[in-house]
Amino acid sequence: MLEITKSVEWDMGHRVPNHKHHCRNPHGHRYRLELSLAGDVITTRGTSEEGMVYDFGDVKKILTKSILELVDHAFMASEEDPVFGPLAKQHGDRLKILLVPFVPTAEHIVYWCFQRLKDAFPPHLKISRLRLYETPTSWADFIP
Repeated sequence: MLEITKSVEWDMGHRVPNHKHHCRNPHGHRYRLELSLAGDVITTRGTSEEGMVYDFGDVKKILTKSILELVDHAFMASEEDPVFGPLAKQHGDRLKILLVPFVPTAEHIVYWCFQRLKDAFPPHLKISRLRLYETPTSWADFIP
């Protein structure tokens, strides 16, 4: 079994309403998600995927449809956020506010990504790790 990894990046704002420091204020990050897939190398001769665990281009398509289209240049906020919850309901047609049922910390976001991706790949592949960088020196890993 081998493991391959594909990464994607996006810009997104968020806030952690009850945080004791600066993160209670609206701010943004350049997020980077690394998806690792484990599987056997495809040995079917003459196929496009011969010699691969899975085609990186196909991984990118899935990441784009499942994650990037939703989050890139969006603001992620808890449904219970007293500021952004009402703002999204009032101006959701003009602002890209993604309301989620959790406080948007790196830990929750990486698990949310897993939930969106877990059934997106063929059964012979296993998501072995998702790593979400919130900053270049801070990240959260989800290992199923």
